[in-house]
Formats: sequence, C-alpha cells, structure tokens
Amino acid sequence: MHPFVETVSIAGGVAAAIVGAIVVLTLFYRGIAWISGGAKPDTIAVRGVLKKNTLATVHVAGSKPFERVRLVGFTNSQTMKTHLPFELNGMVILEEESNTRFLVRAKDIRMIVVQPDGESDESTS
Repeated sequence: MHPFVETVSIAGGVAAAIVGAIVVLTLFYRGIAWISGGAKPDTIAVRGVLKKNTLATVHVAGSKPFERVRLVGFTNSQTMKTHLPFELNGMVILEEESNTRFLVRAKDIRMIVVQPDGESDESTS
C-alpha cells in the first residue's frame, strides 16, 4: 500500500472517531435536558417583602412603570440546562394579574414599590 493512502486512511479514521464522539455527547446532553424538562427560572423571595403573590409597581429606566405585577423570577443561562442566549441572562420575569409575562433586564430596574396591601387573593393563583 502506498504511504500516502495509508496516512489518509488513518487520518480519516481519527476524524470519524472524533465526529462520532461529538455526536454521541451532543445526543447525551440533549437527552438529559429533555428528561429534566429544561430549566425553570430562579424564583425571587425576600422574607417579609416579596412573597409569591405580592403585587408591586416596578419602575424601569426609560419606560413607564409596570403596575400590579408579580416578580416571578429571573433567567439564568449560566447553567447547562437552559438554551437561552447570553443576552437574556439576568432578565427579571414579571407577571400581570392576567398572566401576561414580561422579561425586563435586571439592570434597567430602578425601583420596586410594594404597597402595604400588595398581597393578592390566594384564589387567583
């Protein structure tokens, strides 16, 4: 056998092994993500201030405030489970009483106001 053909055949075998390993690992990690159901947002709770059903007014830089919203959580794409782009890392998830959700950049929030009667009734959730 010619030395060049032998070299190409060995290089092809090594490349095929590397590509095969990448495919197997990709399928493995996608399977794990599918089984775990993906990532859930990290929840926000501040003892005595922000509870699960606390309604608040969130003031955002350069925009009108979000009134009577719940702070559901925030996105965190630093874990392996999420498929969020880097730009969506650190977004706060706000939810209106009508279950409409908003993603707001955390660094754009200037103030959160919680009224003394900020609790919503438990029957709506």
